Amino acid sequence: MQNGTRTGTAMSDRKGGADKENLRAPALRPAAALFAEALAHLQAGRLAQAEQLCRQILAVQPRNADGLHLLGLIARKAGQDETGVGLIRQAIGLNPGVAAFHFNLGHVLVDQHRPEEAAASYSQAIALKPDHVRAHLHLGKVLQTLNRLDDAADCFRRALALKPDHAEACSNLGDVLQDQGKLAEAAAAYREAIARKPDFAAAYNNLGNTAAKLGEAQEAMDGYRRALALEPGFAIAHYNFGNALAEQGQMDHAVASYRRALGLSPDFAEAHFGLARVLKQHGQLRQAEASFRRGLAIRPDAPVECSELASTLLAQGQLVQAFEAIQQSLQIRETEIARRVFVDCVQHTRWNRVSGDLQPLLKRALTEPWAHPSALAQSCAGFLKQDPQIGPVIARAAAAWPEPLASHSLFGPEGPAGAGNPLLEALLCTTPNADMEMERFLTMARRLLLETALTGAEENGGALNFYSALARQCFINEYVFYAPENEIAAAHKLGASVAELLASGRPVPALCLLAIAAYFPLYSLAGGCRPLEGVWPEPVRAVLAQQIEQPLEESRLRAAIPRLTAIDDEISKLVQDQYEENPYPRWVKAAPVAPAGSLTGYLHRKFPLTVPQAGEDQRFEILVAGCGTGQHPIETARCFPQARLLAIDLSANSLAYARYKTGQMGLAAIEYAQADILALGGLDRRFDLIESIGVLHHLGDVLAGWRVLLTLLAPGGFMRLALYSQTARSNIAKARAFVAQRAYGTSADAIRQARQDIAAWDDRPAAEAILNSPDFFSVSNCRDLIFHAQEHGMTIAGIATFLRDNGLAFLGFDLGSDVLDAYRRRFPNDPAAIDLGQWERFESENPNIFAGMYHFWTRKRA
Repeated sequence: MQNGTRTGTAMSDRKGGADKENLRAPALRPAAALFAEALAHLQAGRLAQAEQLCRQILAVQPRNADGLHLLGLIARKAGQDETGVGLIRQAIGLNPGVAAFHFNLGHVLVDQHRPEEAAASYSQAIALKPDHVRAHLHLGKVLQTLNRLDDAADCFRRALALKPDHAEACSNLGDVLQDQGKLAEAAAAYREAIARKPDFAAAYNNLGNTAAKLGEAQEAMDGYRRALALEPGFAIAHYNFGNALAEQGQMDHAVASYRRALGLSPDFAEAHFGLARVLKQHGQLRQAEASFRRGLAIRPDAPVECSELASTLLAQGQLVQAFEAIQQSLQIRETEIARRVFVDCVQHTRWNRVSGDLQPLLKRALTEPWAHPSALAQSCAGFLKQDPQIGPVIARAAAAWPEPLASHSLFGPEGPAGAGNPLLEALLCTTPNADMEMERFLTMARRLLLETALTGAEENGGALNFYSALARQCFINEYVFYAPENEIAAAHKLGASVAELLASGRPVPALCLLAIAAYFPLYSLAGGCRPLEGVWPEPVRAVLAQQIEQPLEESRLRAAIPRLTAIDDEISKLVQDQYEENPYPRWVKAAPVAPAGSLTGYLHRKFPLTVPQAGEDQRFEILVAGCGTGQHPIETARCFPQARLLAIDLSANSLAYARYKTGQMGLAAIEYAQADILALGGLDRRFDLIESIGVLHHLGDVLAGWRVLLTLLAPGGFMRLALYSQTARSNIAKARAFVAQRAYGTSADAIRQARQDIAAWDDRPAAEAILNSPDFFSVSNCRDLIFHAQEHGMTIAGIATFLRDNGLAFLGFDLGSDVLDAYRRRFPNDPAAIDLGQWERFESENPNIFAGMYHFWTRKRA
């Protein structure tokens, strides 16, 4: 939502004449009548007559400074700015001591977008005439455009000192204070302006904007209403009033207000955009699309709105057009929203329907990254399967499975299929692959790597890059690829040979190291640190850093992790054992996070109808209860850099990984400790925000753990939780029953075998649900998904009961806008989207909407 369009005051424009005080009759009497007549013509807009008279004066007196000055003003009114500048500068050259000349030169320079020179001219006018109120005002406005806000405020204060009843000076001071973030002072300045000029509609409008930012919704609405009562044709105020109504969930009234603004000003791009947003939220996607397009026809360089158009097109299933719009947005300027919408488009795309080479953008989205890389894994695999070189090979590998392809079938003109493909290498190095056909191709490529290494052959640089990426992928997914016993035996035999070479100090072929690294981590080799002593190609160095240096550093960090509580609960011990064996999740890159400012401001933007705006938070306390391998606390710390954050987990190995990644990212504000949530009741600390994502449902008693956390939450504090949906996990429950019945165990070998059996499972709906989960594609994630030692499903009704019984206010679900918009279309009586009874009905009608858990926010009543 656009945050209030402000109305400026006290700036000159071309339509108005120069102030009489700034024009003097010439000293020479014979030209006085001509000059007075020329001035009258200028003020009446008769420029040709005014120019003719000026030229008569200058024909007789070519060095008449007043005539040159007046002719310069005429040129300005005619749109001939450069000519006007030249003429006024000539006048100043002849008579530099006239403040009016410098003042009006400043106007022309403003028109030419030369603010530094304009500021110098206004400053000279003030030097010549210190009590020149209008020069102080105009200088302040120019300095404001130059972001010299302190100097601008001083100008307006000097104008007020000269003329205390100057309402425009008060209003302009309010504008600067608002830009400085001094909202309370800005509101006071606007009120002073209104006190001096009770019919000052622009000041009421600006007061409304400031009140909205302060969270004073009623004062904001009153300000806009008063502005419109004074000036019904005030298009900007109608637009701002529309924004305020939309914030309050009064969508129909907001639409009417935007339409009034557009009726008054059809080319008002921001009003088109505001109307489009509300129409989209109403589910009127075609009308929203039309409004976005009308606004963009007026302001085609608006990247955010171009992204919103792409999102609207995506919601209609217009994928090709959505990609065109988002690419246009990214070309204008790469904003965070553009990157997010690009990721949304990618996630919803069947690639054979989209043309164009998106590979460079996909690679950047993975590697910079633009989202959690795991969110892009399936889509990138789908894109690669359409690639004319690698796609057919992937298809052949999938069709042949479980029989391996002959080596020549996996080779292309540049070596192994996929070698030299930057997107494939980026995918392998960044996140677990999440596509079964791609996995089968990679499994066969790994076998080819082993066979090639056993022959003693060396590969070219392109193949080395690919095999290095493949080895890194295997480490990231914790060696989840299936292999028959003879293949594993060959890999161990190669490992023993390499260990002997290392022990004897003889050189080790690079391809042998990569082959071993693709079957088991290099740190498990005898003398596993020795390869670091050699000089290796960069692709091999990357594997050594991943599989030797990082595990050594994690081991060092683990020893220093403090234990905050005992871990005595039997189920907690089972869960701890699981995550010590398989820290979850293993990740490479963190998603982008922008600092959110204040906690209440962040939540007000997320839930405007349930969280009122408030002042800036001071340093506050956050608890992340169940932090795993650090993804979650790192994102929270980056979102709220002013906070002090305690992150706890049962697993020391998970915490060691978290500390390693935290140090890698240069974050210092996170305190890690080993603890059991159930034993935290004695902790002598209170937290303003407690987050527990995907954790409580693994306790023996979910609600008991939730109650413990509530004892640590400060009055008025916020809580963010994520709990499994019993409804959405019905297929997961079937898969858990499948593995339990077959008693696989929980070793890596058992998990690998179970994955193959699930891929061939005759319950295809359940199998497909598991195969489409990114969590299926690494050992620790798969264990967490269907082998977990303890799991409970929750219901919305159960959550609602707990909230009611424990004094918690429900603020809203953390969901994508598409789901929220669909809910509001289904239940228009609940614009805040907080009626849990209606959400329960909505889930029953859409059983998969909470497949990613119930993510929601609550607040403890003060």
